[in-house]
Order: sequence, then C-alpha cells, then structure tokens
Amino acid sequence: MPVTRNVAWDEDLASFKGRDTTHYVITAAAIATTCAACYRRLQPDEPLSLSVDIIESTAPDGTEYVTFTDYVFHRQCSEPGLTVGRAPWKPADLTPRAARMVLTQEPLPGSPGTVVAALAYTLTPVVSFRERDGELTSALVSILLSHGFQLAMSPEYTDILQQAAEVEVEDGCCVAVTGAVLTVTVGGETIYSEQLNLKNPDDAQWLEAAGKGSALLIAGDNLVITDTMLDMSAAAHLGTLVIGYVPIKT
Repeated sequence: MPVTRNVAWDEDLASFKGRDTTHYVITAAAIATTCAACYRRLQPDEPLSLSVDIIESTAPDGTEYVTFTDYVFHRQCSEPGLTVGRAPWKPADLTPRAARMVLTQEPLPGSPGTVVAALAYTLTPVVSFRERDGELTSALVSILLSHGFQLAMSPEYTDILQQAAEVEVEDGCCVAVTGAVLTVTVGGETIYSEQLNLKNPDDAQWLEAAGKGSALLIAGDNLVITDTMLDMSAAAHLGTLVIGYVPIKT
C-alpha cells in the first residue's frame, strides 16, 4: 500500500496516472475538507486514505477517455480502494463556479481603506494537458498566465491585494457590466457570465465597489467554491491560484 505524505492509495492507480500519480493524490487530499464516510472534518497530517472510481469510455471517433472520481477518508474509516468500469461515452460538461466579494485594502497611515470588488472563478472538472514529454499543465491557469495574470502563493486576502496591485493584465481582459449582467472576458473570450439582482443588497454593494473602475479576478484550479464558502488554500499550496486586476466596462 503506497503512502504519499499522509495519504494511502491503491497501487493500481499508478497504472492509470503514471508519473502524475503522486500529484493526483496530493491534490485530492488538499481539496477534500470532510471524510467521505463519517463527514467529520479532515485534520492536517492525520492518516488518510484515497479511493478512486475510474470509468473508461470510447468516443465515436475511437478516442479512449478515462474519468476519475476520488473520495478521501480518515484511514480509520476506510482503506484505500480502486474500482474500474466502463460506460457509454458522453461529452464532458465544464461547470463554472464563481463567488463575488467586496474586500477592503489596508489603508496607509492617515488615509481610508480602499474598497475592492473581487470575483473568484474556477472550472470543474479541472482541464489539463501535456505537451510531448512535458509536465501536466492546467489549461485555465496557462491561459490566464499568458494574458498577464500572476500566480499567488498565499490565500490570504491581504497578501493577494498587495501583490495584485503590481499585476498588469493584457488588453482583452475585463469585466463588463451591462444593465444587471456581469461578463468576464479573458483574451477576448467570454469565460463567465452572471445575472445580478439589483434589489439584492450584496449585488448592489458589489456593483458600487466595481464602479471604481476595476475588479480583482482571483481564478485558477482547485478553488473550493460553494454557496457559503470560498477556500483558496489548496489552490495556493498547489500553485494553481492566479490573480490580477481587470478593468470594469459598462
């Protein structure tokens, strides 16, 4: 039974993931917050185990696809496992997830703090590619970096705001607000769109902050975004957290 850091996993996983196996194990554990069996919180460095369900399918053009669904457990709740099955092929659906927030930049002595409209964005599942003999690369992170965004090594808002102030993204990146519709564009391509509710106090506050002319985009892989939570710790730790200010266009 191989163990990577504190995570035990089934040795047959390596026959599917190859040299990316340990990175896959570390990422799965970093993103997980609760045990898939008892639903209690996972604590740093406690013994964990990883179970993976693998589904193989064949596209109409003959291309073979493999999808991975992982579950992280307390070691005492479950041993590591691996299941392999086949299913009819269907196109993968990419689901955008986003969260808006209003942050306050720490003020200089004798001056008020600056209000910042921020938007966190990710895609699930993670889309990666590998060039010949190269490392596995995130498609979303690669696109953002190619347009002037920078990696953020810290998930703390204070650090992000300080670093982002020195980031200059390329033209073609912006947040457009037309009426009550918010649209995020990177490199001239729309990556996210959302209908706001002008009667909602949170939406109205965000739009007021965005009226200052720019928004902070926090994006990348492995961000945990739910209706009640934004957790960027895993993304920062894994080097998939990207930041940059983009202009607001109305």
